[in-house]
Amino acid sequence: MRSILICFLILGSLLGCFPGVAENKIDYNKADLLTYRYYREKNWDSVIVIGKQALRQDIDFYYLRVRLGIAYFEKQEYFPAATHLKKARQFNSEDPFIANYLYYAYLYSNREEEAALLQPSMTEDAQKTAKLKNGIVQEVYAEGGYTISGNRNPKNSSSLMGDDSIYGEQDLYGNSIYGNLGLRLRVSNRVNLTLAYNYLNFTKTKYIQYGRNEAHLDTITDNVLSRDYFYSYPLKIHDTAFKYNVIQHEGYVSATVMAPGQIKVSPAVHLIHVSYPAINASSRTDSLSDTAYFTHIDSTYHMFKYPIIVYSFSEKDTSLNNWVVSLCLSKGFGNFNIGLNGSWSNLNGKTQQQAGLSLTYFPLGNLNLYGTTSATGFFQSKDKRLLFSQMVGVKITTWMWYEADFYYGDYTNANIFNGSIVYNNSDIIDYRGGATLMFFLGKHIRLSLIYQYFRKESLQYYYIKTQDPVTNEINEIQQTKKNPYNTNALIGGITWKL
Repeated sequence: MRSILICFLILGSLLGCFPGVAENKIDYNKADLLTYRYYREKNWDSVIVIGKQALRQDIDFYYLRVRLGIAYFEKQEYFPAATHLKKARQFNSEDPFIANYLYYAYLYSNREEEAALLQPSMTEDAQKTAKLKNGIVQEVYAEGGYTISGNRNPKNSSSLMGDDSIYGEQDLYGNSIYGNLGLRLRVSNRVNLTLAYNYLNFTKTKYIQYGRNEAHLDTITDNVLSRDYFYSYPLKIHDTAFKYNVIQHEGYVSATVMAPGQIKVSPAVHLIHVSYPAINASSRTDSLSDTAYFTHIDSTYHMFKYPIIVYSFSEKDTSLNNWVVSLCLSKGFGNFNIGLNGSWSNLNGKTQQQAGLSLTYFPLGNLNLYGTTSATGFFQSKDKRLLFSQMVGVKITTWMWYEADFYYGDYTNANIFNGSIVYNNSDIIDYRGGATLMFFLGKHIRLSLIYQYFRKESLQYYYIKTQDPVTNEINEIQQTKKNPYNTNALIGGITWKL
C-alpha cells in the first residue's frame, strides 16, 4: 500500500511539470505585457499561447483580441483570426485598422458576404484597394460537359421479356450534353443574388420485345377427297426500338441574405421544363384467316380463323414542369460552419420533402484543407431515404485546388446545393463520386475541370402468365427488374470575377 502511494506522489509531481496539466496562473497585466512584447517581436506562436492561456482564465480585453487576431492572420489561419478580430470589434467598433484585417480574414476564408459588410468601416486607402468591387455584377460563369452512358444498349436483349413472358421494355438513357450560364449579383452589402440557366439534352432509346404465337405451315397432305394443311403455333419473338431525346430547360434563382448574428439565409427557386415524345405500346386481340383444306370435288378452299395479338406503337409530344423551393441557413463558429437546409419539390408527378444538416470544417484554420459532411432525410409519399455525402478539398499550389466528393444513397428526385442541382431522371441512383480541379489564373479568372461517376439502375418491365389454381384463369402480371450501369461525365467551366 505504501509503495502504491509513493507511485501516485511521483506521478503527480511529474504531471505538475507539464504546463498543459498544471497551468501557471496569469493576471491581466502579465497577459497584456507578454502579448504586447511578443507582438512587437512578431513571435506569433507565443502571442497565441499566452493569449489562449489568458482566455482560459477569463481574462479578455480589446488588445488581447487584436493581437491574437493579427497573430493568426500572419500565420494564414484566417478562420480563428476572424473570430478574434470580430471579438475585438465588439470591444471597439470604431477602429478601421482592425476592420481592414477582418475584411481580408473573411475574404481569404471565402466569406465574401461578411467581408462586404466591413468595407464602409475600413480606412479610405483600404477601401480603394479592396478586392470586392461595388458594382452590381460580381461574377459571370459558364460551364458545359458531356456524359457517356454505359446503358445505351440493353445487355439482355435476348431475354428482355424474361422467361415465359409475352412483353418486355426498357427505356434507356444514352449519352447527354450539359450547359450552364450564371451571374452573381450584389444587390446590397447584405444581399446577393444568383441567376442561372441550365440546358440538358439526353438521348434515349425505348427497347421493346414481344412474343406471340403465330401460325406456321408444317405439312400439306393430299388424298382422294382433299388437300389438307397442317399448322403449328410456335412463339415468335419480335424486337423494336425507338430513339428520341429528352430536353430540359432550367432556371434557378437564389438569394444570400446576411441576417443579424451573421446568419446566412439563402432561399432559392428552381424551375424545370421537360419535353420529350412519349412512346406508348398497346395491344389488342385480332383474328387471322388461313387455309384449312382444299376439296378436289368442287375445287374450293376452306378457311379457318385463329386469334393473334397485334401490337401498335404511338408517339405523343409531352412536356411537363417541375419545381423545387429550398431554404438554407448557415452560420460560422470558429473553424466550423453549420448548415441547415430544407426543400419542397414536385418532380415527375410526385411531391418530395427534404431536410438536412451539414458541417463544414477547416482543420488548418484556412482554405488549405477543408471538408463538408452532410446527412439528408428524403420523403416522397411512403418512400423514405437517408442520404449521405462527403467532400474533401485541399490546396495543391497557390493557383490550384483539388476536391473529391462522394454521395451515397438513392438521390432520384432529390436535390443538392440548395436546390441548384436536381436529379429528376427516372433511373435509380446508387451512389456518385467525383473529383474537381480548380485553377486560379490571376485575380479574375478561375477554370474548373470536373469528373463525375454515377452508378445507376435502369428499370426493365416485363409480363408473365400465371394460372389461378382454383379457377384455372390465366393472368398477366407485370414484373420489374433493375439493371445496373455506369455513367462518366467530364465538365469544364470558367468563372470571371469582376
